[in-house]
Amino acid sequence: MSRRLPPLNALRAFEVAARTMNFTLAARELHVTQGAVSRHVAQLEAWLEIRLFHRNHRDLRLTTDGLRYAQAIRTAFDQVETATREVQHVDRPRPLRIRLFPTVAIKWLVPRLGGFHARYPDIDLQITTTASPVRFDTEDVDFTVQIRNIPQQGVRYDKLFDIELMPVCGRDLLGHAPFRCPPEELQRHTLLHSMQRPNDWRSWREAAGLAHVAIHDGLTFGNSALAYQAAIDGSGIAIAHRAMVSDDLASGRLVAASEITVATGEAYFLASRDTRDASPEAIAFRAWILSEHARGTASGAIENREMESAAAGNGGPENLTRDTTKAPPRRALARTR
Repeated sequence: MSRRLPPLNALRAFEVAARTMNFTLAARELHVTQGAVSRHVAQLEAWLEIRLFHRNHRDLRLTTDGLRYAQAIRTAFDQVETATREVQHVDRPRPLRIRLFPTVAIKWLVPRLGGFHARYPDIDLQITTTASPVRFDTEDVDFTVQIRNIPQQGVRYDKLFDIELMPVCGRDLLGHAPFRCPPEELQRHTLLHSMQRPNDWRSWREAAGLAHVAIHDGLTFGNSALAYQAAIDGSGIAIAHRAMVSDDLASGRLVAASEITVATGEAYFLASRDTRDASPEAIAFRAWILSEHARGTASGAIENREMESAAAGNGGPENLTRDTTKAPPRRALARTR
């Protein structure tokens, strides 16, 4: 005898919507549109021939039938998950789930993962990218790296590094001498932009006191990592976050196109669930990330001294980094990718 079951996708959408009491949050968790969640719930209601939610423009509430059904469905899903793990004979903890903006993943974390795996070969990682800030209350994520612009309840933040803006390019674009391009001459080159950081060039120019320098449209890319790669390939000059191109600067794939580096007053943070019940794997990963940051900070200090020495030898200014935290208020940078 065949089972009479409603559509499973509709059941899953209903379970998440009932748990979050918000179609938008449910859509984020399921990685679908809000409209798709609404259609799935409506499909389930039609199949059951009952109403599961009371809906209005500002409120979403379960009906009595909806509450009873949600509790039963949640229990059933928990049993399915438990049975699945048991039949798979899962002895190892689930992977640590890390969700990052593409540039942070590509330019900072991934190049360092070999060291982590060599030290912790039994800890599995699952790394995904996103174009939106991570929400720990609706996403199954253990760690992310982002600007702490929207503090979240129950989330721990460990500061990694300050955000400093600097123009960079491939060595062959300006020749072998660092800082060869005066700020006024930047406008003669193709400027490389990120769609996710559209204001960085303007912020650098204004904070550096170079309002007279034209920041024109050049080539625009979907994220900063693509703009950095275009700079490496000689396509133009990109405005970079120093921490994201530190490896490229150290290897010579990129050079500073100007002696001026602007400190924005923002910073990258390692964000994770703030829980006293953190797994040993999560504790180890956090400690490793913070140690990588400390090691990078030490090497960055050496790099700064070398850059200052090179600039002084080429007639550059003694103070190469301009702190904009005391500058007149300007539009804050809201996101980083």
